[in-house]
Amino acid sequence: MASFEGDGFSTGTIDMMQLLDMYSAGCRDFSHLDFREAWMPGVCFPDVQLCYADLTCAHLPQAVLEGGNLTGAKLWRANLSEANLKRVNLERSVLIRAHLERADLSSARLRESDLRLANLRGSVLTGADLQRANLSYADLTGANLSGADLRYADLTRAILVEADLTGAQLEGAILDRARLNPPVMAELDEPFKSLV
Repeated sequence: MASFEGDGFSTGTIDMMQLLDMYSAGCRDFSHLDFREAWMPGVCFPDVQLCYADLTCAHLPQAVLEGGNLTGAKLWRANLSEANLKRVNLERSVLIRAHLERADLSSARLRESDLRLANLRGSVLTGADLQRANLSYADLTGANLSGADLRYADLTRAILVEADLTGAQLEGAILDRARLNPPVMAELDEPFKSLV
C-alpha cells in the first residue's frame, strides 16, 4: 500500500493494482507518492511523474521509466539495476547506496543528485548531466560516461576502473583518491592529475 496525494485525488492509500490501473487510464502524475519498499520489478511507466516521491528501498529492477520526472525523489537503497532510465530527470534526487548496475541513464539529468556509495557498475551514462552531483565512493567500474557532464561533480574515492570517459567534461570535478585506469590517468590534463 502507498500513501497518495496527486492531482484530482484525495489523500489515501493505493495498492500496486490501483497504481497500474490509474497509469493505464492515462494518469501520469504520481508526485509525492509514498512507496517505500515497493516491489515493482519490470514495471513499465514511461513518462511518469514521480517528483519528490519516496521510493526508499523500492525494488525496481528492469523498470522502464524512460522520459520520466523524478526530481527530488528519495531513492535511497532503491534497486534500479538494468532499468531503462533514458532521459529521466533525477535532479536533486537522493540515490545514496542505490543499485543502478547496468542501468541505462543515457541523457539523464542528475544535477546535484546524491549518488554517494551508489553501485553504477556497467551503467550507461552517455551524455548524462551530472553537474555538481555527489558521486563520492560510487562504484562506476566499467560505466560508459562518454560525453557526460561531470563539471564540479564530487568523485572523491569513486571507482572508475575501466570506465569510458571519452569526451566527458571534468572541469572543476573533485577526483581526490578516485581510482582510474592508468591509460585514463595519462589522458587527463595536468590540473586533474594533481587531484587524483
